[in-house]
Amino acid sequence: MKNHTRPDRTRRDTLRWVGAAAAAGVALPGAGYAQSFPDKPVKMIVPYPPGGGADSWARTVAGKLEKVLGQPIVFDYKPGGSTTIGADAAARSPADGYTVFMIDSTAFAYVPNMRKVNYDPVRSFAPVGLLGYGPMLLVAGPNVPVKSVPELIAFAKANPGKLTIASAGVGSPHHLIGEFFRERAGISLTHVPYKGAVQYIADLLGGQVDLAVSTITPALPHVQAGKLRPLGVSSATRSSALPDVPTIAEQGITGFDEKPWTCFVTNAGVPPAALEKLRAAFKTTLEDPEVAGALRKAGIEDVGAWSPTRIGEQMQADYVKWGEIIRKANIRLDG
Repeated sequence: MKNHTRPDRTRRDTLRWVGAAAAAGVALPGAGYAQSFPDKPVKMIVPYPPGGGADSWARTVAGKLEKVLGQPIVFDYKPGGSTTIGADAAARSPADGYTVFMIDSTAFAYVPNMRKVNYDPVRSFAPVGLLGYGPMLLVAGPNVPVKSVPELIAFAKANPGKLTIASAGVGSPHHLIGEFFRERAGISLTHVPYKGAVQYIADLLGGQVDLAVSTITPALPHVQAGKLRPLGVSSATRSSALPDVPTIAEQGITGFDEKPWTCFVTNAGVPPAALEKLRAAFKTTLEDPEVAGALRKAGIEDVGAWSPTRIGEQMQADYVKWGEIIRKANIRLDG
């Protein structure tokens, strides 16, 4: 497949693409396929290691989804490559509806604007359902003597080059939000990439790194136990999971509002009958009060709120938006 990085699209091209992404194919099997699908387990690709926030969200959804579909959900973890290993595997999977991929902004908006990838960042996928968006948490380890964003900024300026900040990988939402925080705050922080939350949380607790921009789920029990200190939430509004923690914007970084979102997709070309069944199953699952409540408790907002068409439109808009930001900041990846 031809590599795609930063294509210039006219408005007409964009609207035509959105329709194609939402429809995900035309001349494909119909009624017979609809009646039999699914008749075997469905694979869910998760581009992060087991045990982190993404794994927790996926399992919350899968527990209900397999009851709705009447088939088991088999997990396939493909961490690494700043989520592009999982994205590439999903794009190359058979176009039969039996593979779904939990994708976030990293694979369709961030990394493809920093280096070439072996899939089209948006057109390789057909949107299925919105998990929701999760504000990130700026959190400090036990060895950093700060309790707020202003205290962090003052400490960093008094100790230039001393502080390290962990993320779930180069080009991840954790990394980019941390970079923009550093830039807006005017401080020096040394980035330390990891493959996922399990690894960076362990090192944060052990004092090997000082700070992290983290999804809320893996950090929450350690915050509640008093082992990690929450400094600020990345969205403009506070998180329902941590209502007492102020936003970064509230603490002097005016207008700071970054909240990465996650959705489920299958690969483009899946028969319409299978695609519609998947979409209906995810809609039922994400609207289930128990599932939605568990995800909100984990810090996910707007669970299932967007239609597949809206997801496709937002994927395209974010690709363009972050392309401009990344080029301006001259952020690049090797490879």
